[in-house]
Amino acid sequence: MNQKTILAFIAICCFSISCTRSEKETKVISEPEGDIYAEHIRSSEYQTPEEEMADFVLPPGFEVTLFASEPMIGKPINMEFDEKGRLWVSQSFEYPFAAEPGEGKDRISVLEDTNGDGKADKITHIAEDLNIPIGLQPVKNGLIAYSIPHVYRFWDDNGDDIADRREVLLGPFEHKDTHGMVNNLFRGFDGWIHASHGFSNVSKVAGKDGDTIKMVSGNTFRFRPDGSRAEKTTDGRINPFGSDYDELGYHYSADCHTMPVYQLIWGGNYTQWGKKTPHMGFAPEMMDYGLNSTALSGLVYYTDDQFPEKYRHSFYSGDVVTCRISRNTMEFQGSTPRATRQEDFLVSKDPWFRPVDIKIGPDGAMYIADFYNRIIGHYEVALDHPGRDRISGRIWKITYKGNQRPITDWSKATKDELLDGLAGPILHQRMIATDELVDRIGQVAVTDLLALANNPSIPQAQRIQVNWALYRLGAMNRDILFGALGNPDRGVRMHAYRLLAEYPSPDPKLRAKAVTDLADPDPHIQRASAEFLSRHPGMDSYQRLVEIHEGIPDYDTHLAYTVKMALFHHLQMPEILKLAVNKPWPKEQETLLALVLSDIPSPQAAGFILAHAKRYESAMERNVGFAEAMARSLPAAKRPELLDWAKGVAKDNRKDAHALAAALDRGFTQGGYQSPTGFETWYKDLAVEILKTSANGKRTEESLKDPLLFATQTAGRFKMADQIPSLTALLTNASNDEDVRAEAAKALMTIAPVNHSKVVGDYFKNVNEAVSFRRKLVAILSIWDNDAARNLLADGLKNSPPELQETIAGSLAKNPKGKTMLMDRIKAGEAPARILLARNVSEAMLNQISPDQKALFESLTANLIPVSEERQKLIDARLARFEPREEMLNPGSKVFQQHCGQCHQIAGKGGLIGPQLDGIGNWGKESLATKILDPNRNITENFRTYHISLKNGQTMTGLFRREQGETTVFADQTGKEFSVAKNEVKEMSPSKSTLMPDNFHAVLTESEFDALLTYLLKTK
Repeated sequence: MNQKTILAFIAICCFSISCTRSEKETKVISEPEGDIYAEHIRSSEYQTPEEEMADFVLPPGFEVTLFASEPMIGKPINMEFDEKGRLWVSQSFEYPFAAEPGEGKDRISVLEDTNGDGKADKITHIAEDLNIPIGLQPVKNGLIAYSIPHVYRFWDDNGDDIADRREVLLGPFEHKDTHGMVNNLFRGFDGWIHASHGFSNVSKVAGKDGDTIKMVSGNTFRFRPDGSRAEKTTDGRINPFGSDYDELGYHYSADCHTMPVYQLIWGGNYTQWGKKTPHMGFAPEMMDYGLNSTALSGLVYYTDDQFPEKYRHSFYSGDVVTCRISRNTMEFQGSTPRATRQEDFLVSKDPWFRPVDIKIGPDGAMYIADFYNRIIGHYEVALDHPGRDRISGRIWKITYKGNQRPITDWSKATKDELLDGLAGPILHQRMIATDELVDRIGQVAVTDLLALANNPSIPQAQRIQVNWALYRLGAMNRDILFGALGNPDRGVRMHAYRLLAEYPSPDPKLRAKAVTDLADPDPHIQRASAEFLSRHPGMDSYQRLVEIHEGIPDYDTHLAYTVKMALFHHLQMPEILKLAVNKPWPKEQETLLALVLSDIPSPQAAGFILAHAKRYESAMERNVGFAEAMARSLPAAKRPELLDWAKGVAKDNRKDAHALAAALDRGFTQGGYQSPTGFETWYKDLAVEILKTSANGKRTEESLKDPLLFATQTAGRFKMADQIPSLTALLTNASNDEDVRAEAAKALMTIAPVNHSKVVGDYFKNVNEAVSFRRKLVAILSIWDNDAARNLLADGLKNSPPELQETIAGSLAKNPKGKTMLMDRIKAGEAPARILLARNVSEAMLNQISPDQKALFESLTANLIPVSEERQKLIDARLARFEPREEMLNPGSKVFQQHCGQCHQIAGKGGLIGPQLDGIGNWGKESLATKILDPNRNITENFRTYHISLKNGQTMTGLFRREQGETTVFADQTGKEFSVAKNEVKEMSPSKSTLMPDNFHAVLTESEFDALLTYLLKTK
């Protein structure tokens, strides 16, 4: 219902108090009184930096100071420090509208504190003609940064911090959605630039080697600083905006929409709207709680020592809706991190505070980019709203009192000083020293690095950096690396495996060590070796991966997934797949292989699954997944055997037989295959059997709903005329589920539209039927493009309730004859002209409208109040009388389940067609009321629906979900997915509407609206 994806570059600074309980407890600080965080358009007024600073609340001993603000800087988005300790910041005046090519006026600037007073007093703009720049990373002699539509390398040839030239490294990236894009660049241990790809956009980019990667919405990727190659590192999530790493080399990432912190697994497949859940599952999470927010961004893992011990090794996350920076700690269970929420670190009582990025400086202080603004939401408020501030921006600095330290200028450090810096106590310093040693000193440092690598007495933290420096300088040798793999220190060994993974053809001796270490007693080492093998599959390792999986504890989800992902990559190699499918396996190991293989489209994989399925019984849910995978990939000669297996399973599981049959059907369609002889007969026989159980005239049980939907759809699809009596009985029994009745009506119309249009039309016009059911019949009658159906619909306009009239009008307006028919009925007084301005109606009316029809449309709608004004008056009126009461919560929950739960999820319950709504109560009543009553006021491209015209003349509307083989999957307005064969589509055009119904103003009574709003406001 509510699109909760808010600006991906939002990080919230929030107040915090000192901890008084165990660090393992979850601590939530009370918010200031009032509803100041619940307004999409803040009602409070602009404050000066000094006034805003007075509204910060921090734990005792911490202080906040202003590092920079307007007019020195504009609106900051991302920040990064360089080797001199200077702060680089991307800032935008253009956001949220991208400038025309060549007309950008945005900047990336270098901020310096030259007098040591803790505040920037010098600013230099390396570039001033940019277009919503976001991610940036200072590098030797310049900068790498994103500006629509490319990632650029800016070259400073004379050292004045002003770009003398630039080159495109990667791009172009799609930028139809400007709130996220390419963000949070950082340089990893590997020397590559790592980045996040933001919400909604679909980008295909390649390095100079021409190897293309495709990213859909949230992803992470990396590229070489010279642009020679780009690689995707994870797939999925919604809107990642914030990254950091720890001493062990684990990569952590914030996601604006799903979870505040993820520990990413290389190559991991993460959840994302529209994605089909893989049979082996999505990559795991490290948190089982949210942060009561719908807008998270910015992330740091504090590895410095300026803060007291209690606040070190903590995650700090920003939230721009509740204006705070939260703190979470972590402990490992096996190799799996488990987060625990602590008291919020910082809270601002000024609701304009919008921390969009957080970085730890070279002085150990926390720096916060504050996109200071009355409005932050990208879709919740019109992008051209005059209340959007385009000038004000602040950067705040938080330190612990009495623990200040000077900033080191590593650009002036000698070789020996840099070598010593590799052993420094702070990870960030060690990383800077490594980059300087590699980039500035270069090959001259190799002899000293080799000496350090062979010195058994150096600190292990230094050894990690030495090894990475040697690799990056092309001077690592097998003996040093083998020694690192056998080092007693966990960190050294883990980094050694990550380093080894960078080689295109690792040494066989080192590979053998990795295979052995799959059984190491340390689960972190097991995981590091499995991750290495995942990137370098080999004949010598797939069997060990299968064997060790069985012994992984249930709690170590990250290790289990890494092993499965490694096995997945191994089995995609034809020579390994051939071995695996022809080898006998113990039951548990065979079951694991079958599970992983069900995500690999391959005839050999499908054959293995079939043999496994015939040999061992599985739960029906697993069988359904197996069935789809097998049907998608089995060769024609094996499909009869597959059908026999399915019949046998179905015989013993009659209540779920339909699900198995439907899975086979989906698989055959995805593969573009003809189903085997006998499949259609069996499929139809199942439908007949189910329909017989419902022919007694009694109300159908809820457990029969899905089988009956299958049966009615099957009867219509195959035009099973002999089932007309059963279908008619389902339709005429008013006590039946209305979805089942509607599908029965659709089947009758499909079998014989002329014979049944009157019957269906009578139910459609029957005022005693529920309006929701009658609206479903409108959609069914609309499928057939003929005068009889249009006349039935037009006849239904008279005396119908407004929500039904609007549905009918939207259907008629899609057809040239229907447009005229609709306006003629309006002229005759059978419906108000007002419905022509309903968004779904006006869009359809004005699409391919003739000049005469347009003149009539304009005549009928002249002097009518625009829909936006009318809806706003309704919203204002509803809110003026709205008084939430505790007794509304239960009815509100039921309204949500009935009208919203098909598409939206709260606390893990509900559908995932649209955004999860955990924390949605923080939006406040005005924003929620607007989204409920006027959902298409501001929409995201990711939720735009499509009008689909089929070659057989049928039309439908749906939300694009994904492509599966030779089919495209959509979701309808009830949240149900449906598939369309690609070769059956004549045309697909985008709509101006979302899937969310635009008629809740008419569908929900005032009491239902009040109950729903009360329930949502309590969801925090």
